[in-house]
Amino acid sequence: MSLDSVSFSYGKSAYALKNISLDVTGGGIYSVVGRNGSGKSTLVKIMSGVYKGYEGAVSFLGKPVESYDRKFLARHIAYVPQENSPGDLNLPVPDFLSFGRYAYKGFTDFRTGPADRKITEEALSLLGISGFSGKKLSELSGGERQKVFIAIALVQLDITSDLSGKMLIVDEPLTFLDVNYQFEIFNVLTKLNNSGLTVLAVTHDLNIAIKYTKNTLLFDKGSLVKSGPSGEIITEESLSKYFMINSQIVNFENDFHINFFPTKHGKDGI
Repeated sequence: MSLDSVSFSYGKSAYALKNISLDVTGGGIYSVVGRNGSGKSTLVKIMSGVYKGYEGAVSFLGKPVESYDRKFLARHIAYVPQENSPGDLNLPVPDFLSFGRYAYKGFTDFRTGPADRKITEEALSLLGISGFSGKKLSELSGGERQKVFIAIALVQLDITSDLSGKMLIVDEPLTFLDVNYQFEIFNVLTKLNNSGLTVLAVTHDLNIAIKYTKNTLLFDKGSLVKSGPSGEIITEESLSKYFMINSQIVNFENDFHINFFPTKHGKDGI
């Protein structure tokens, strides 16, 4: 997906995004980072089709997004928002996941067939939540539901098919998740990326971003200020300038870890 000189504002307020040009292509795994209010969520809502009325142009697979029909885009781009509302909490998990198959059905076809069940079972298995098949949404914790929302996105993309040319956009996928689940989710996203799926993840966890994503888009005050390999974008200098934090980035056998220090004293202070 490509954005060319895209700007967006909420009503008459100042631009939330200003003159953004970028390419998210080729089956990469990208992180979008920046302080609160920097434009991250606005960006992914434009890329996922939630927001219209932007200035500039957005294209997918070399064509303007508006040239595609809605079901084609749904089969190729899935979006997991930061805040989710499942609606009917009494729905069994498999029934909820079956909604992810709507883009593959005719207007009056609501049946769930063997192929649909195979895809939902594969998504549950990949996320390690096959045991949820016998549960209702109301029986799940917040973190467990977050996994189900990622699962329905995978059902929508049909993870049993060739994932090349498809894209998963997740806005804060680690919300409500314990630390061990956070690493599980990004291990899954990495596995999907290795299968050809392009992954774009908004995250506040810079250690996750530098460890798991190949490329990083750094936003500040509605502008894309840096983009490139994560290890070159998430640096001690960038963290000081754009996040107002002191840090030390340790690189051990190309495995990065960020140590944070109190801003007042710095890493040499106290």
